[in-house]
Amino acid sequence: MKKKIILSLFFLFLLFTMGAVMTMFYILRVTTRLDTLITLHQVEILRQDLVINVQTVQSHLYTLGTSFGKELDVIVENVATLDNAVQKCSGCHHSPEITSKIKIIQDLTEQYKEALSTFITTTAGRERVERLQIVAANIGSMILTKTQEMAFIANQRLNDKTIAAIKDVSSSRIILIVTLLLCFFIALAIAASLTREVTEPVSELLKATRKIKTGELGYTTSYAGKDEFKELLESFNDMSITLNENNKKIIQHLVRLSGLYRITLSFHAITNVEDIYKEVSYGIAELVEIEQCGVILLDKDKEFFTHRFPAFGLNQEQIANIRIPKENFIDIYRSSNRRPLTLNDNASALPFGEIDKNLDVKNLILIWIRQKGELLGAIRVANKKSGDFSEEDSRILGILANNVSVALENAKLYENLKKQMAELKETQEELVQAAKLAAIGELASNIAHEINNPLTSILGYSELIKEETDINNIMRDIEVIEKESLRARDIVHQLLEFSRKRPLEIKEIQINDIMSEVLALAAVPLKDSNIKISKLYGDIPLIEGDANQLKQVFLNIINNAIFAMQGGGSLGVTTAMTDKDSVHIEIRDTGKGIPKEILQRIFEPFFTTKQEKGTGLGLSVSYKIIQSHNGRIDVESEEDRGTKFTIVLPVSVKQPF
Repeated sequence: MKKKIILSLFFLFLLFTMGAVMTMFYILRVTTRLDTLITLHQVEILRQDLVINVQTVQSHLYTLGTSFGKELDVIVENVATLDNAVQKCSGCHHSPEITSKIKIIQDLTEQYKEALSTFITTTAGRERVERLQIVAANIGSMILTKTQEMAFIANQRLNDKTIAAIKDVSSSRIILIVTLLLCFFIALAIAASLTREVTEPVSELLKATRKIKTGELGYTTSYAGKDEFKELLESFNDMSITLNENNKKIIQHLVRLSGLYRITLSFHAITNVEDIYKEVSYGIAELVEIEQCGVILLDKDKEFFTHRFPAFGLNQEQIANIRIPKENFIDIYRSSNRRPLTLNDNASALPFGEIDKNLDVKNLILIWIRQKGELLGAIRVANKKSGDFSEEDSRILGILANNVSVALENAKLYENLKKQMAELKETQEELVQAAKLAAIGELASNIAHEINNPLTSILGYSELIKEETDINNIMRDIEVIEKESLRARDIVHQLLEFSRKRPLEIKEIQINDIMSEVLALAAVPLKDSNIKISKLYGDIPLIEGDANQLKQVFLNIINNAIFAMQGGGSLGVTTAMTDKDSVHIEIRDTGKGIPKEILQRIFEPFFTTKQEKGTGLGLSVSYKIIQSHNGRIDVESEEDRGTKFTIVLPVSVKQPF
C-alpha cells in the first residue's frame, strides 16, 4: 500500500510537472512574441516620425523658393531627427528583411541630407537649384516609398506575430486546463482505488473488533490483499486467537479462584475436623481433575503421620495403610526445601515408596501444612487426569493449605471453646445461685422473725389446749394453730421455690402478679426499715419469661433499695405498657443515691458498695437475666434524692438465651 501511494503521488506530480513545463514553454514563446511585437511597434513609431520629418522637409523644399531663411534651420533639424531615428532603428533586432529596408532608408537619408546640404549651400543658377531641388525631392520620395514598404512588412510581421501570440496563449490555456482536468480525474481515480483498498481491510478490521466486543473472542478475518493491511489483519488474527486463549486461561483461573474462595469461605463455618477433611479433598477434586486427594496429619501419639478420612478417591481400608513414621515424613519435608513437592512421571522418586505403588500413583504433589513455622502435615494430591501438575496447581493448593492450617486451628479452638463455655455455663449457674442465696441471706433474719411469729402462736395455743377442757375452745385454738402453720408453710414454700436451682423456663407470666409476690416476700424488711410502698399497676398483657428469675431481679433491686433507705423512705413500683411490643417496670426509691463516678460500674461482677455485707453479684446477675429475656435494664440516680431502675421486657421472647 505504501508503494502504491508513493507511485500514485509520483505519477500525479510527473503529469502536473509536464503540464507546467509545456505551459511555461508556451508562456515563454508568448513573451518572446510580445517582445517582437513591442519592437515592431517601435519600428512603426520610428517610421511615422521619419515620414513626418521627410514630409516636413519636402513641404519646405517646394515652398521655399529662393529664400531659405528659418526654414533651412527646420530642415536641418528634421534631417538630424531623421538621422537619429534611423540610427535607433538600425540597432533594433528585427528580421533580416526589415533590417535591409532600414539600411536602405539609412543610405537614402544620407543622400537626402547631402542633397539638401548642397541645395541649401549652392550659389549656382536657377536651373541648377531646381535640379538640385528635384534631386532632393526624389530622394525624399524614395525615402517615403521605402518607409511605406518597411511599414507594410512590419505590419504584416506584427499581424503574424500577434496571431501567433494569441495561438500560443490559447494553447497554453488549453494545455493548463487539460493538465488540471487530467490531474483531477486521475487523482479522483487514484483516491477511489486507494479508498477501496483501504476501506475494505478497515471494514474487516472494524467488523472483527465488533465481534470481539460482543464476546466472540478468537474471531478471525479474511483478506486477499498482499500489502501492509494483510500483515495488519494477520497480526490482528493472531492477537484475537491469543486473546481467546488467554481469556480461556483467565476463565479457568477465575473458576479455580472462585472454587478456592468457596472452599476457604466454608472453612469459617466448619467446626468439625472431619468436615474439614472432606471439604478439602472434595473441593480440590473440583479445582483440579485428580483421582486421589486427602489430608495427612500427625497422630495423637506423635509417632506417625496418618491419612485422615474422609478423602476423595480413597476408602477407609486404603487410608488405613497410609502410615508414615514421623522421622521419614520430616525427612521428605526437609528434602523438598520446605516447598511443595511435585513429581510428574517419575515413579521411582515417589516419596512413600510401596504405599504409593500400591495406590497406583502416576504423578503426585504434596502441599505442606504448617502452623507457626511447625509442620502439621500435608495435602496429598495424586493422579492428575490431564497432563502434569503445574506451577499454578502448586500455587492454588499452597493458598488452600494455608487456609487448612487456619481451619484446623479454628476447629481446635472451637473444641476448647466448647469445653470452656460448658465450664463457664456451669460457673455462671453457680454464680446465679450464689447471688440468689445472697439475696435470701439478706432477708434471712427478717424472714426468721416472720416465721417465729406463727410458731410462737402455735406453741402458745398448744399450751392452752393442754389446759383447756371445753371442746369448743379447743377447736378454736386448733383452727388458730392450723392457720399459723399454713402461714409458716407458705413462707417456707416461697423461700424454697425461689432458692431452687432450675434452668431458664419461658412461660406466659403476669408481671403484676410476680411483683406482688416479691413485695410480699420483702414485706417484713420493708416494714422494719420504715419504708412505705406505693404501687401503680398498669393494664398489661401476659408476657413470655421465666417467673423465678424475674423474681430474683426484682428482689435484688428491692434489697438494694432497702439498704439505701436504712433510715426510712418510700418505694414506688410502676408497671405500664408503653408500646405494643414491650412492658416497662419502674422501681424507685428515695435513698442516698449512687455517685456518678461508680454509676457505670454497678453491673460489673463482684462490684459492691456494701463492703462485707454484699457479694457484688446481684445487679450483675440481674443484668444477665434481663439480657436473656431480650430486654434491657437502665438506671438513673441522683445523690441524696434516690435511684430509679427501669426494666423493659418484650412481650414475646423468641429465642431465650
